[in-house]
Amino acid sequence: MDDHAPPLPATQFGALPFRETRNGEVEFLLITSRGSGQWIIPKGKPIPDLTPQETAAREAFEEAGILGEVDPHPIGRFAYMKDQGQPSAQFIPAVEVFAMRVTQQLTLWPEMGQRSMVWLTPEQALHAIEIDALRKIVRRFAKTFAKRA
Repeated sequence: MDDHAPPLPATQFGALPFRETRNGEVEFLLITSRGSGQWIIPKGKPIPDLTPQETAAREAFEEAGILGEVDPHPIGRFAYMKDQGQPSAQFIPAVEVFAMRVTQQLTLWPEMGQRSMVWLTPEQALHAIEIDALRKIVRRFAKTFAKRA
């Protein structure tokens, strides 16, 4: 039995993939959503028998072909409209976000070819992300990372 609180209805879990550059700065990996094509992070519904952070790691592997170390403590939460502007649009009330230090980027993965992905500086990521609450999470994490250096 684990000790994390049960997720809210329709809660998803996401990974904020990051790496440290040679000069000690942080970069974030963003992917495009399959529906709207906007820049987002890997995320998905809870997976039975996996913790929230394990679910985030699995989504990062499936959607972006990355492996790494996921912090067990969430760094933020945001809501968004899935497939905005389409008849199948659905409001997702919460995506719990976990920081993920990427240790490996694979050449083959389950959703390869279904999304674009790019490594960006914090400034570039903030410009690319349309979801305001996700931008706030990225901005706060980047500031925390910079203070560590």
